Amino acid sequence: MDGSVGTRVRLQPLTYVDEGDGVMVGRPDTGSYGVFPREGAELLRALDAGETLESGARGWHERTGETLDVEDFLGVLDDLGFVVGEGEARAEPPAVRWRWLGRALFSPPAFAGYAVVVAAGLAAMVLDPGLRPGYERIFFTSNLSFIPVVLALSQFPLLLVHEGFHALAARRLGLPSTLGVGRRFYYLVAETRINSLYSVPRAKRYLPLLAGSLVDAVGVGAFTLLAAAGRQWGWPPWLTGLALALAFSGVLRIVWECLFYLETDFYFVINTATGCTDLHGAARQRVRRLLAAVLRRPAGPGDEEWSERDRAVARWYAPLMVAGYGLSLGTLLAVGVPAAVRFWTTVAHRFDRTPTPWEVVDTAVFVLLALAELGLLAYVTLRDLRRRRLERNSS
Repeated sequence: MDGSVGTRVRLQPLTYVDEGDGVMVGRPDTGSYGVFPREGAELLRALDAGETLESGARGWHERTGETLDVEDFLGVLDDLGFVVGEGEARAEPPAVRWRWLGRALFSPPAFAGYAVVVAAGLAAMVLDPGLRPGYERIFFTSNLSFIPVVLALSQFPLLLVHEGFHALAARRLGLPSTLGVGRRFYYLVAETRINSLYSVPRAKRYLPLLAGSLVDAVGVGAFTLLAAAGRQWGWPPWLTGLALALAFSGVLRIVWECLFYLETDFYFVINTATGCTDLHGAARQRVRRLLAAVLRRPAGPGDEEWSERDRAVARWYAPLMVAGYGLSLGTLLAVGVPAAVRFWTTVAHRFDRTPTPWEVVDTAVFVLLALAELGLLAYVTLRDLRRRRLERNSS
């Protein structure tokens, strides 16, 4: 039987990216990807070009000396959503809007402007210690309710800019992206999902991953310069204090991204640089198995689902991940708890005497905001737990 007669497999539009020890094949429109051996990627390309399954299986045998398990191979393709179903139309490439804006924001002139702002902001901090970021910058006013309200209202657009820079850095490459809200440990986070990054070579993935921290650094410089200008021009102290508070919040976002063990932007940089596909998952599995061995409990399923590369890098990444969780708890005790103590102590001291009507309103608003934040954290936590339970039950 020649290659013109036999079973033909219709495939969705796929991308192929060399990953060193294999080829990352995937669908940018759905974010479904898998690492195939080179021979497997060649077979997919041949099938997409119109070669029959029988002819492709013979080519596989000639290249590898092994017999292709056709049923298993088709099952993998179907699970990944690579096969066009009967009566189904081939997917169209996803529409990517705002690509022109992404190209403009990440052009050489734009990078030159970013460098000037960051350098000028750092110079201002060196020359004037009062402009340097610090924990006390948060308390830019004595009105408790103003602090979380004003910072929350200002953080929302700043977070949108942060996540928008991630999205636009990807969209300039023609890659789709989505925004959402999630949780990392005890942190609520905004997320930009760019699974389609696997459709481009590794070197092109770094800028979309680091774009959020880039604009945060620019923001720190810009707000610092704004505070410096405010001092020179005689602005109200609370206004220059607000600028410094916003600069400090940018520093905190950059520090947050360094907490790679919480799967932040820098984690994905490490994951990309080491050539891994799910380093965090492999490391968590390694920690669970070591913990089970110490407690003399059943180890559970093995780590066969992770690649050799993931398992190798997880050996040194797992201890860092465990230490990182300890660092998060230490940060909570060293920063979060003292801040909360200062807030609530201020509230308590107000009732050592008869508070003014404004102090009553200010305190009530602050308490409601604190409870609302805890409620949102509880909701997202329960949502994630419910989602994981459904995933386990369906698997």
